[in-house]
Amino acid sequence: MDIKKFLQEKNYNFKEIAKEFEIIEKLKVVEQNRSYHGEGNVYKHTSLVCMEVLKLEEWKDLKEEERAVLYFAALFHDIGKVFTTRNEEGQIVSPRHAIKGAKVFRDLAYREYEIKKDLREDIASLIRYHGLPLYFLERESIDYDIIKAAEVTNLKLLYLLSKCDLMGRICADKEIMLEKVMYFKSYSKELGCFYGPKKFKNDYTRFLYFTKGNVHFTSEVFDNRDFEVKIMVGVPLVGKDTYINEKLKSLKVISLDDIREEINISPKKGFGKVGTIAFSRAKEFLRKKEAFVWNATNLKRENRQKLIRLCTAYGARVRFIYLEVEYKELLKRNKLRKRSVPVNIINKMIKNMDMLEGEEIQR
Repeated sequence: MDIKKFLQEKNYNFKEIAKEFEIIEKLKVVEQNRSYHGEGNVYKHTSLVCMEVLKLEEWKDLKEEERAVLYFAALFHDIGKVFTTRNEEGQIVSPRHAIKGAKVFRDLAYREYEIKKDLREDIASLIRYHGLPLYFLERESIDYDIIKAAEVTNLKLLYLLSKCDLMGRICADKEIMLEKVMYFKSYSKELGCFYGPKKFKNDYTRFLYFTKGNVHFTSEVFDNRDFEVKIMVGVPLVGKDTYINEKLKSLKVISLDDIREEINISPKKGFGKVGTIAFSRAKEFLRKKEAFVWNATNLKRENRQKLIRLCTAYGARVRFIYLEVEYKELLKRNKLRKRSVPVNIINKMIKNMDMLEGEEIQR
């Protein structure tokens, strides 16, 4: 989908646009807490937010691509409420709906809407962080949370989205919340990340800031890492093996799939045993300070963090390499594979994956 062309053809008409997306129509039956959303259900709120986007004074100065990203983020910003909304002791709540919404949008944009990767991730990150400007002052690590968000999110568009999110609701504290959103803009500018990611003195300082939390963003830490571990990231069939053979052929490889074949264990079993062997081999390379490639799907942030901790303990630099292909191509390759992966398993991986962020991204 060419979202710029799509929105132009629909003349940014919310009702006409919403008809094209089943998930947006579902918002009509998702109720909200009237203390914060006197306007009614999520669909009504979303329509008002999209209306506010078009009324923005800044709208005329946005590039066409920025307009498309902002509008789509407004359109999908609360889709996570479809899955998280519940009644707790008489109160309607939607915990972690932004995180869920970002994953749902990424899945739909990849498998159904076919939105190109960069735009998809720009929109998903805005959905993920759309509540930050409203509540950043309540966070324990204000600077850290904003700087980390700026790694993957356009804070200028995030500010505009949050402003419209607030203007598109009926609530008693709107003026107070609007002041917070305005302060988010000025504070992000002071931090130096409103118009792009925070600039650190070097990559190692940036890495330590996001992983250790005890390094100030103005510091400059000498980088004493002298070898690198490359970690592949991507669902099956995206071409990780091909990439390694073509671009990393000089390096030793630890492949979880290869280990399974060595010890003849089904992909559905033996996760602990395969992992133990892989980590043991990794430690051998790390002790010798020898660069290598870790080849697995690595779709969950928790698993990637374990690898970061392991490798950095031995003084290695970690570089993640994310690969993807179009969904249609993925299914085509799967049909040609001798040992195909059940499509429902592939879809589940896509739906639950955690995109790279913070220290996992190379600048």
